[in-house]
Amino acid sequence: MQRVQKSIQGGLLKAILPALLCGILASSCIPQSRLLYLQDKHDSGSLIPDDDKRYRVQAGDILYVRVMTTDPDVYDLFNIDERGTYRATTGDVGDPHMFLYGYSVNSQGNIELPVIGEVNVAGNTIEEIQKLIKESTREYLVDATVSVRLVNFKVTVLGEVNRPGTYNVYDEEFTVMDAIGVAGDMTDYGRREVHVVRKTDEGRIFEKLDLTDRESAMSELYYLKPNDMVYVEPMLAKRFALAEFPYSVLFSALSSLILLLNYIN
Repeated sequence: MQRVQKSIQGGLLKAILPALLCGILASSCIPQSRLLYLQDKHDSGSLIPDDDKRYRVQAGDILYVRVMTTDPDVYDLFNIDERGTYRATTGDVGDPHMFLYGYSVNSQGNIELPVIGEVNVAGNTIEEIQKLIKESTREYLVDATVSVRLVNFKVTVLGEVNRPGTYNVYDEEFTVMDAIGVAGDMTDYGRREVHVVRKTDEGRIFEKLDLTDRESAMSELYYLKPNDMVYVEPMLAKRFALAEFPYSVLFSALSSLILLLNYIN
């Protein structure tokens, strides 16, 4: 009778052990189709139509504007510095300087520049604004060079990425893939269906974007706007986290089971 019981117990252990191992491995395996970006799921081909997606300035944005000439005295008149006087030197300045001493776009879509006065910029790209301001300087200057930067464009990337955080952007066509790139790409457990959160006049939009499908590049959300947030949620497989699995404990348990099976037999 005892031999029969031991035989049954041994058979059960032999049946349960492989099933347990297969369950652990299967639960932590991720299909390749869920990891690859921009797959051609709908036979879209290698060319997807793309309109001009450059960001257009709107009320509340902050622009850093420099009107540059070869005459230092004239330069002073058109460029104000941090002390409230006119700036007489050229050269690069840092992000805090550009933000603090940029020009805010008011509710009418205008900025107020020294000497030039009001310039309507809302609805225009940075390149178009540079042309507008340069045209406005022709009354006072010959062949002036105008530099314009949008300094309040930042995006936040959170979740299963290697470097989550908030990033300043100086590109008029900044995409979700760009955001994932500056955040060091997704981790092995990041879902390729990302959440994009965008503030609008009506409230906040919460939408998903499937980055495994190349047609996601046609979505309005694919091109980010200032203060957008991209959230990458973890896959279910992360709960098992095979990469962090305590192998020593598993091998110890397996060794004990093998010894027990040998004893029973």
